[in-house]
Amino acid sequence: MTSIVRSLLLSISFGLLYVHAIQILNVTKLGPDPQTVNRLNGESFQQDALVSFNGFQYAVLWVPTDNSSVRNAAIRRRSLPDGDWEGFVFTDYNQTDDDGHDIISLGISPGDGTLHLIWDQHDNSLNYRSSIAGVATNPLAINFTSQLFSPLSDFLPGLESLDKDVYFINVTYPRFLRIPAHNGSSTDLLLEMRVGQAGQGDDWLYHYTPGHNWTLVGRYLEGVDNNAYINGLDFSTDVVLETTWTYRDYVNTTGQDVAVEAGPNGPENNHDMNYAYSSDLGFTWRNNWGQVIGNLRADTPIVPASAGITMFGIPKYGGILNQEAQTLDGQNRMHVLNRENTTGIEQWYHYWRSSNIDWTRTPLPLPLAEHSINNITKTPTVIGKRGKLVSPPGSDNLLAVLPSNAPNSTGLSILGSTSRGRFQDWKILWEISSGCGWEPLFDRYRLNMENGGDGVLSLYLINGTEVVVMDLDLELELVDV
Repeated sequence: MTSIVRSLLLSISFGLLYVHAIQILNVTKLGPDPQTVNRLNGESFQQDALVSFNGFQYAVLWVPTDNSSVRNAAIRRRSLPDGDWEGFVFTDYNQTDDDGHDIISLGISPGDGTLHLIWDQHDNSLNYRSSIAGVATNPLAINFTSQLFSPLSDFLPGLESLDKDVYFINVTYPRFLRIPAHNGSSTDLLLEMRVGQAGQGDDWLYHYTPGHNWTLVGRYLEGVDNNAYINGLDFSTDVVLETTWTYRDYVNTTGQDVAVEAGPNGPENNHDMNYAYSSDLGFTWRNNWGQVIGNLRADTPIVPASAGITMFGIPKYGGILNQEAQTLDGQNRMHVLNRENTTGIEQWYHYWRSSNIDWTRTPLPLPLAEHSINNITKTPTVIGKRGKLVSPPGSDNLLAVLPSNAPNSTGLSILGSTSRGRFQDWKILWEISSGCGWEPLFDRYRLNMENGGDGVLSLYLINGTEVVVMDLDLELELVDV
């Protein structure tokens, strides 16, 4: 790993518009990355593969076995800030599909310290398991082994009465999100997942209450000859749940290889950038102007014809990709990263919602490529590696973590902009020319200093044949130059 660290340290000179440049704190190895055709680790919709809680950081990944056609799930943990990773492999489940959708998602319940895992999902029955209570809340008191976890289940505990052929079949894109403390309620973990195939699926929400298992919230995004692809789920500081998404229209894929993002039912059928929020943990949904557009208690989901959901009309073949990135900054402004070719050039775009609910749409400036070792703003392709948006703690700045889409490149760049410049003053802050072989992920909880994090940006990266975690110091103070 020393060669990677050396290249990172040399590249810090690109961030000198800041008093304190981004700096490497640590680079550690999680394990080998399976050498499959389609990536199984580090997909942009993997929420989350890297999670911090109570002074420990947890990571999940698929690892190869002696049989090149079989992968096993692994989980690791370490004490923060820089303890050694420890963990184990689940040998009771063999992952065999070479399918880039089949990631592992990890959630942690702060209330009872349970760890929750869902894996290997692409239009198949649910694969869920959880740990005993106390694993995360009292980590030093337990021996971290696979014996802590339940057997695999094809339903969510507490919801045995639900028809598995309706609720837990054809599952894809499971996402966990920790629910901040709110109004004395103990509900502390959210699960979102798609049920149904691409172009025909619906998105469902579930709540976990410590000691009382899972409850159904309901279907909140219903497809109508299409399906929604969300960029993510985020809670604001006042516990408002917000999401953005694009739609993909249905095209029959019978007999087609659907393991990758490719036609005929591929990103060319994506359209529009949409937004909605919920102030009651997902039961009631409102559009940008506060009008109710979904009521899950009345089994009324958001549909494509719902009023006021489309913030930007982007046509099919407009170059917009699904499931790129979103984040909320310290002022609860929503930021979205995606890409378009509506001007005839495929470019990354930044969309953001101001505190007075106005939206702005700006392409990342092409001239930045002239100063980039990765030619970064000129490299996005229609189905290239997707990036992330990060809001550094205690600042009004926004970072874009962008992997190079240039052929055979494994470069990674971090760009920054400021609210003072209305997020149009993008600068290159930091770059490496190699080391990011697929889509970067990050630990949102370690970054969040208001909820126990230390403000460090931990990146989950695929570096050649290895899965690594790279810790970055984000002491960013903008100065005029």
